[in-house]
Formats: sequence, C-alpha cells, structure tokens
Amino acid sequence: MIDKITNIKIEGKKKVAMAFLEVLDLCPRCKTKNNRAQVINAYNFAYDAYKGLKRKTGEPFIMHPIEVARIAITEIRLGVNSVICALLHDVVEDNEEISLEDIEHKFDSEVASIVDGLTKITNVYDGQQNLQAETFRKLLMTIPKDIRVILIKLADRLHNMRTLHGMPENRQIVKAGETLFVYAPLARRLGLNKIGRELEDLSFKYHLPDDYKRLLQIIKENEAKREKNIDNFRERMKPVLKKSGIKYEIIGIRKSLYATWVKMRESQVPFDEIHNFQTMRLIFDPKVRDSERMQCYRIYTYITEEFTPRKGSLQDMVQNPKANGFEAVIVDIMDYEGNWKEVQILSRRMADIAERGYSSEKGDHKEKTSEREKWIQSISDQILIPENNALDLLNDFKLNLYTAEIYVFTPKGKIVKLPKGSTVLDFAFHIHSQLGLQCIGAKVNKALVNRTYVLNSADQVQILDSISALPEKKWLDHIVSARAKSSLKNYFKKQTKDNIRLGEISLKEVQSSLDIDTDQNSINNLAKYFGCKNKRELYNKIAKEIISKDQLAKGFKSISTSSLFNNFIPSIFKSKNTNIDHSKKQVFSHNKPYIINESLEDADYILAECCHPIPGDKAIAYKKPNSLIIVHQINCANAIKIYAEEGKSTAKVKWSIHTSTQHLCKIYLKGFDRKNLVLDLTKIISSQNNVNMKTINIDSSNGIYEGNMILFVSSLDALNSLISKLKKIPGIKTIERVKL
Repeated sequence: MIDKITNIKIEGKKKVAMAFLEVLDLCPRCKTKNNRAQVINAYNFAYDAYKGLKRKTGEPFIMHPIEVARIAITEIRLGVNSVICALLHDVVEDNEEISLEDIEHKFDSEVASIVDGLTKITNVYDGQQNLQAETFRKLLMTIPKDIRVILIKLADRLHNMRTLHGMPENRQIVKAGETLFVYAPLARRLGLNKIGRELEDLSFKYHLPDDYKRLLQIIKENEAKREKNIDNFRERMKPVLKKSGIKYEIIGIRKSLYATWVKMRESQVPFDEIHNFQTMRLIFDPKVRDSERMQCYRIYTYITEEFTPRKGSLQDMVQNPKANGFEAVIVDIMDYEGNWKEVQILSRRMADIAERGYSSEKGDHKEKTSEREKWIQSISDQILIPENNALDLLNDFKLNLYTAEIYVFTPKGKIVKLPKGSTVLDFAFHIHSQLGLQCIGAKVNKALVNRTYVLNSADQVQILDSISALPEKKWLDHIVSARAKSSLKNYFKKQTKDNIRLGEISLKEVQSSLDIDTDQNSINNLAKYFGCKNKRELYNKIAKEIISKDQLAKGFKSISTSSLFNNFIPSIFKSKNTNIDHSKKQVFSHNKPYIINESLEDADYILAECCHPIPGDKAIAYKKPNSLIIVHQINCANAIKIYAEEGKSTAKVKWSIHTSTQHLCKIYLKGFDRKNLVLDLTKIISSQNNVNMKTINIDSSNGIYEGNMILFVSSLDALNSLISKLKKIPGIKTIERVKL
C-alpha cells in the first residue's frame, strides 16, 4: 500500500512510515525535490525487499536500515547517496532475489559499489580462509576507494549494538568481541569519538556484564562530585572570559567505561585516580581577526592565571594534530579539592572534528583533508598485495588504530608521525619500502645508532643504507608500524615464493637424472623424510641449499625402497584403528558450552598462557584448525581478537567442581607498612584449603608497601575466599587479582 500524500509505502499503524519521514526531515540535503524523491525511492525498494522479515527484537526488519540512515545523518552527517546506501545496505545480503546489478539498474553504479562494499562475504572458496577475517578484509579494502563504506558500516554496527539485547548470549559475546577489536578502534581512528565511546560501552556491557555493572555503580556514586567540579570551573572562569568578550561554553566529556576499566586494570589504580575520566572542554567561537591557535593560547593564559597548572602537562595539538584530525590545547589544572583535572581548549570547528572526525570536514579545510588523505594512503600501503592473508592484514591494520604517536624529523626538517615505540627501521620503511629493506643504521641527532634504536619525539633521523643489506626475519621483532610490518612480510612472502619455484625446478632436475617417475604422494613422502611440514617447505629448503642435490637423490631412493617394502606387508599386520573409543571426547559446538572437569584429559585442551584462566573464570574455548582447544579468560585481549576473527570456532566454558588440580594466579597488594605484615599474610594463606604459595615479593618505601604474590589455587572460589580473608588484615588498602 502506498500513501498518496507522501508517496511512501506504509505498514500497520504507519509506525514504520512515520519513522522514515522523521529521518527524511532530519536530512538537510534531502530538502530538494529530486533528492527527496531518490531517498523515498530507496526506502520503497528496501521496504519491498525486507517485507515480512522480522528482527530478533520482534520489530519489522525495515526499521534497522531506517535507524542506520538516522545515525548516518545525525551523528556522521553524511549526504544523500550515503542515506540511500544506508537504506539499501542489507538488501543483497538478505534477499536472494536482488543482485548488485538490480541496485545499479535501479539507482546507479556509485550506490551499487558502496552496497557491494557493505555486503558480507557469504562463501569463501579456499576452505582454509577465515570467513570473518575475509569480510573485514573486504571492508578495509574499500577505505582507499570510498570512505563512505566504512562510515555507513559504523552506523550499521552502532544500531546493531544498541539492539543487541535481542540476540542469544553467545552471539552477544561474539558481536561485542568483534566491536572491541575492530569497529570501536576504527571509529576512534576516524575521529568519530562519540560513536567510538558508545561502541566501547555497549561492547563492555555484553562482554563483561559484571565488571560493567560494578564500574557503572562507582561512576553514578561520583556523579555529583563531577558536576560540582564543572560548576566550580564555570563559575571561576565566567567573569574572566566575559570581560575578554569571548563567546564560549563549557561541557564535560567522559571517557568510555571500557577505556576506564582498561586503564584501572593495566595501571592497577582505583577509579578516583583516573584524573581524566571526565575532561572539561572549553569551546569558543573564534574571532575572525585572530588565528584559532592564538585564541587557544590566550584562553590557556586566562585558565592558568585562575588555576594551578601541572608542570609539563601542556599539549599543543593544534600545532601537531592527532592523525584522526583532533586539535586542542590541553592542560591539567588543580581543582577545588586538590585533584588534577584535564581541560581541553577548542574552537567550535575543532570541537566538531573532536566528536565526528573526518566526517565533519568541509572541502575548504585543505590541511585537514590532507591529513585524511595521508591516513587513507597508509591504508592503501597495507593492502597493496591482494593475496595477503586476511588475518595478517587485519592484525597489521589493528596495530596502528590505538597507538599513541611520536613526531620525528627528516634531515630537511619535515615532520613524520610514527606510532610510539617506533624504531629506525619503522622510520626507514615510512620514507620508502626499499630504503627500509636496505637500512643498516641511522644518525639520530647526528649520533650513530643501529637500526633497532627506539625513536623519541623531536629526534632528527638520517637513514644509512646499503644495497648489500639483506633483511632478516628477526627484524619483525623490532618494528611496530603496520606499514613496516606489511612491507617486510611482503618481502619475505615474495622471497619464499621465488624459493619454492627454484626448489621445484631443482627437484625435477634430480628426479630426471635418476630417471624416476614420481606422483604427488611421493613428493609428500619425500617432504616427511626430510622433516618438512609440506612440499612448499621442502622446495624452500632445497632452494636455500639446506637440502643438497645429493641428499635429495638419497631421499628418493629411500622412499622408493620403503614404498616397495610396504606393498609386501600383509594386510593383517596393518592397523585398522577400529577399536578407538570416541565416547569420552566432547562434541565441540558453538551453541553449547564446552564443559571442563577434572576427569577430562589434559590433551583435550590447554589453558592459555597469556591470561592463565582458573576454574570458575568466565572463559571461552577456541577450537584451532588442528582441533586443539585453547581456553582463554573472556576479558583476555586475545579472546577479544579470537571473537572478531574466529567467532564460529568458539564456545563458552562451563567448569565443573575442581578441588585436586592447581592453577597459577597473581595477587597485587598495596597499603600502609607495619611489623609482621608478611607473617600475617603467610599465616592466612597456609591455613586456606586448596591454596599454596609459590612466591611473595613485598617492597616498602616511606611507610607504604606494594607487592605481588603468586599462588597455586584450585578454583576462583578458593581465590575469592582467600582475598576476602586477606582484606581483613590491618593496613591492606588494595588487594586484587592481576595478570600473571
């Protein structure tokens, strides 16, 4: 049915149509008759494609693309074609009768291209490829072609996360892991900080619900204090700024709950010590006659005359903006309670970019567009070779999404931005891949250093190179930038490919000289004879002369004799493997928990050494392609990565009662020093069942002690019981389990 007034298709009590009209009215570029007609046409097309389909939440499926279009308009400020693509982004994937050719015919090639970029990969021909990683790879490869694909995808992911409550629990955790690993960092890297914060918080809510609730409660309890801080700052700055004739507003911008939780966990500090959980942002309307940077500094002067600044806290990100376009002058000041608080000083334009990043840029901001182009070019550098493994591409791309930056100089004074921790090699590869491959060292600030030297901000770097230099695989341990890793891996892949071709030629020469006919099975047997995993490794070793032609000849003769002998072995002596009992093996299922009990053989699974899960921890089981099952804590960074890359090969872990097995864990302690403290600690530990101490290390300074204990425990219950008893010891202020 089509409404005669609006010309749009309606359903039921016009709920869907009203939602769409509301979105249409929000679109500033949909006011013209032609643009409005195009968007309505896209809605009607999507309405027919999704007709009868429902989401897990129970609402009509068409509501999802409408809400994605709303986010694209209001939170990313995209144009008409993007709104059309947001409405159509799932039609090819969810309706088998609609093809990309249909989209192109109905709309145009540009719309079809964006929709293609947004469509998931539904089949992968090589069974060894990973479906999720391939889909991410396809998505990342659209960035250099059309940035709108990734912006619409972020809008799509945001609405999916807002409605994640309709999904079963196992899917919630996988989606949250994907979002934390790829989409939230990507939003941040694009400067979409508001969306990035919400994605992180929603992921945190579903991935670690208990930690989320605890932190949320702490934040609510501190809300009044934060508001008082902002009010105090406003009141003290009001007369100064009014007298100066500056038009401004002061708002509070908080960190995401997830980023706060990570900071507390990694730094082992309580919430009260996170000084920049809420940043005070002073946004001013610039005066035309003055540069924005000069006005930022003028306001900085007013602030530091009224408040005490922390020495060394000044950051000028107007002179050197972040790679995502963020600009501000930042300083820490002391509040009315004697605590340090962060203040950001931004113009109205800067504030817009701070929340919406590159999507906020207008065509006349040439400098910022240049920054965006540099970032897009860096993405192009990572995906130059389409044959690159999808997981490698995803991991290399992820490297630079969340890293801090340093600024170094070329010999001619040009500024180069690199990830924090970059070495001379990273700098060389940034200048040119060939320079990186031939790097033998550098002069940093005119002093000679080796190629693994770690650079600092403001270093001036001159690369020294030689055509005789040969890259080594250990170089990969001394580079941090995605560009350097990608270039070096591509070099080794090409080298291996060439070696395989040369090795195969050498093998055929030996085979011809011996007048031996071999099939594929013979080559595989020859690889096993030389201890190689496969024929590619065999060819590589032949090319490198690790296996000589004489050794090859002996190998051929040996496997020929072995095959002949095996043909005469009576079948009665050959193992039939008919009596293997498979009943004890669990069937690994993505939809069912993987049960671990003490009777299960250790060979069936291993506990990951990166996070050391203990019985009772919230954990996931990951089944590798070789069928080995690895168990990770659910909050482990590697678990989040696995959910993003291998979600369908994971299952939740269910622990049975554990009493006899022992597992390592670590406890961090801090408090006021006193006599017999260590004695009290060891007494309680020795009296606790299912707990044994491995090491204790306590250091005391100026009346404060700090230290760690490494323990053997049978389960999380046993550990929690111990911690609750230790908390009662006088002088202990902080006690918690930390990463081993």
